[in-house]
Amino acid sequence: MSQIYQQFAEAYSRGSYPEFSKWVLTLLPSLLEKYSLPLSGRLLDLACGEGTFLEGMLLNNWQVTGLDQSAEMLRLAEMRLKQTGQPFHLIQDDMRNLDFDNEFELVTCWFDSMNYLLELSDLERVFSRVFRALKVQGGFLFDMNTLYGLFVRWQQQPVYISQDHEDLFEIHIPSCNYEKSEASLRIILFMRDPQTHQWNRSEEVHTQKAYPMDTIQALLEKVGFQVLDRLGNLTDQSPAQPDSGRVWFITQKPA
Repeated sequence: MSQIYQQFAEAYSRGSYPEFSKWVLTLLPSLLEKYSLPLSGRLLDLACGEGTFLEGMLLNNWQVTGLDQSAEMLRLAEMRLKQTGQPFHLIQDDMRNLDFDNEFELVTCWFDSMNYLLELSDLERVFSRVFRALKVQGGFLFDMNTLYGLFVRWQQQPVYISQDHEDLFEIHIPSCNYEKSEASLRIILFMRDPQTHQWNRSEEVHTQKAYPMDTIQALLEKVGFQVLDRLGNLTDQSPAQPDSGRVWFITQKPA
């Protein structure tokens, strides 16, 4: 996991990926209100990436902390957040090392970043540390790719072009390992150097693991969370179904 989002960080920031964060930002206020979760305070965003979500929350008067393992992603996030003129805190670390105690009203982790935890014990470890980081009645919201999402939707095209610009070309090649409940995305990048105009090739393999929804919920409840809902569609807030490609967990640290 530590070898990803290096060269890909710049391509990520230039692609359509940040639109996911913008979309979540438009829907989050109604979710927080619906489930009686805090509407302001301190936010911790795990796997914060290039900072689009943090920026939106900062501009909505949240005090934000972002954690990501990628130094390059955090460099892009810092550039973005500095433009707001407001204070923020960024941490380079693995989410499994999270070490806060009763500090945040809200913890989030978007865009299936939890699927990068390939061992059930690691998923439980992160859930436990998030629980400790939250204040009482604080919310923990995240999404994960489902078994259907990784093994059906990810595999629909054997190879496809994700970006095609005059200085950037991005190819995706998915594969899966049914025995391990894992799917991988091989990302091949060709980026033209702005100084020399030469093309440079790089490659990253992103591996995710899918867990049954009931298993995820059982782990959340084991560490103390109350699962308020699990959604299959964030727009209409409909329940997750067996053929949902993504599941959204809405949870709270109870009083």
